[in-house]
Amino acid sequence: MSTSSASNLSSNLSLFAPQTSTTGTSTFSTTLQDSVTRALEIAALPMQQLQNDQSTISNQTSELGTLSNLFGSLQTALQAISSGTGSSALTASASDSTVLSTNITGNALPGTYTVDVLNAGSTSSAESNSSTPVTDPTSQSISSSSTFTLTVGTSTYTITPAGNDLNDLAAAINSSGAAAQATVINIGTPESPNYQLSLQSTALGAVNLQLYDGTNNLLTSTGTGTTGSYTVNGQPSGGITTDSSTVTIAPGLTANLLAAGTSTITVSSSLSSVSSELASFVNAYNAAYAEVEKNTGTSGGALVGDSTILAMQQGLNQMMSYIGSSGAVTSIAQLGVEYTQQGTLTFDSSAISDLTSTQINDALTFLGNTNGGGFLANANNVLNSITDPTSGVIATETQTLQTQNQNDQTQINNDETQLTLLQTNLQNQMAQANALIASLQSQNNFLQGLFQADTSNNPNAATAG
Repeated sequence: MSTSSASNLSSNLSLFAPQTSTTGTSTFSTTLQDSVTRALEIAALPMQQLQNDQSTISNQTSELGTLSNLFGSLQTALQAISSGTGSSALTASASDSTVLSTNITGNALPGTYTVDVLNAGSTSSAESNSSTPVTDPTSQSISSSSTFTLTVGTSTYTITPAGNDLNDLAAAINSSGAAAQATVINIGTPESPNYQLSLQSTALGAVNLQLYDGTNNLLTSTGTGTTGSYTVNGQPSGGITTDSSTVTIAPGLTANLLAAGTSTITVSSSLSSVSSELASFVNAYNAAYAEVEKNTGTSGGALVGDSTILAMQQGLNQMMSYIGSSGAVTSIAQLGVEYTQQGTLTFDSSAISDLTSTQINDALTFLGNTNGGGFLANANNVLNSITDPTSGVIATETQTLQTQNQNDQTQINNDETQLTLLQTNLQNQMAQANALIASLQSQNNFLQGLFQADTSNNPNAATAG
């Protein structure tokens, strides 16, 4: 029988329609058939209970799947907050953006860094100067060679263009891994174009640039680069020499040197990204909370009274009741996340925007991250106890229900076999009884007929004796 249970006994018994009928010449045929049906109905009651149990299990499993998705979304929202408390919770600004630009690359320490760019540096460049102008770079090149040798600084590269044209040569150089950028430029007029190859080193300083086609160097130097130099907070006095325009000012903090001059970089904590992620967290929490509440009360859902629901309720309360141990921010309510009278959460972003720099740092300490301490680690651990695919309460309860469903199905299969055997035996017994009764009734009818015939032929028979 299918694991999807029938809703009443008649649907069960429809699977056991009699193979033979007790109807026949006996006037008790219908009564005998009713007796068989009633006996099968009574015998099918345990199987009906098992099928009802399977229906309940199906509804409970489905609801656990819904809750699993909602608590998974809540944990994802938590992870997003954790990402916001890392490097993205920091901002860096330069007092003079014409001197340098700056970027946060890790967990830089808040503070100020004065950078004096002594020399922004420059790159080396070279161009081809083919004696035969290239008027169409998609079909012509500066050399008929199919293989070239490129030298950038002290490194050499074998260049094999996909086709024999100038565009393919530039593309092959750019994909070679060489520390140089190739472009195609027109040094002629619009009416008489003359396309040539232009090469620029990606490193600062005097970089050797050569391109041989097997015979000749096809490049002529057009600029010798210089290395850059700078100091951080006046150190070192002679400056730091660099062949890259991007330099590391401090752990997690870089600057792009643009021009000579002085610029102060300010690194400060920010909760702008955390604010939006907290709003998403509140929405995910409310969705999970609402689904849990559907399974409480006398008219609740499929999991009313299930210990899993109690564990979820306790988990949500435990997650939000976390208290920090130090600093000006020790509760999630101080960041604008508070309970409503209905038990859901609200978020007031102004609570974050009004924090001072010190309070922002305290807030970041309170939040922590999912892999360390603080509110986020505590909340993540709580959610893991619910969502873990192996040991979480949802996975454990789902496995229990699956086992119960399998056991029910095994018993249903056994009951089906027994019910089929019972049906066969009862049908045979009732058929035999029906035949015997029919035979007796036939004999009785025969005797009555003889008696009536004898009476009608002998008028004195009725008064005889």
